[in-house]
Amino acid sequence: MSEKQGGISQSASRASGITQQAAIGDNNQQTSGTQLSKSETDRELSTAEVVELLNQIAECLRVSALPDATREDAITYLNAAKKATEREEPKKETAAINLKEMAETLESATKTVEASKSLWEKVQPILVQIAKWLGVAAGSLWTYLP
Repeated sequence: MSEKQGGISQSASRASGITQQAAIGDNNQQTSGTQLSKSETDRELSTAEVVELLNQIAECLRVSALPDATREDAITYLNAAKKATEREEPKKETAAINLKEMAETLESATKTVEASKSLWEKVQPILVQIAKWLGVAAGSLWTYLP
């Protein structure tokens, strides 16, 4: 009886990491492993990138179907966060507080205004990226994020 060592080995590399799979022997036991490299979402954002994300949120707010008063409140908080971020030494705590207030305003609006639900769904992923940049300063902002 001969012992055949059948098997397939695969290795795939993506921007977000390296994935490896292998099937070994007659019973084809499967093993897999993933080695993550620093991807675009894992690296620290630059201040300019955060400002661009804040600008994306501002554009979402500008074209939204929110009631004027709600939109103005959200934009006021967003502008304060942007101003704190644009400083030579960004004031992350101040930005986080204002983004939390903006998030609270938008979340409250989603409970009363149907049109704001899709806006909140667009803004949340952007806020997650910014919250990661804020680090510890993001604090209670995370309560509004997935």
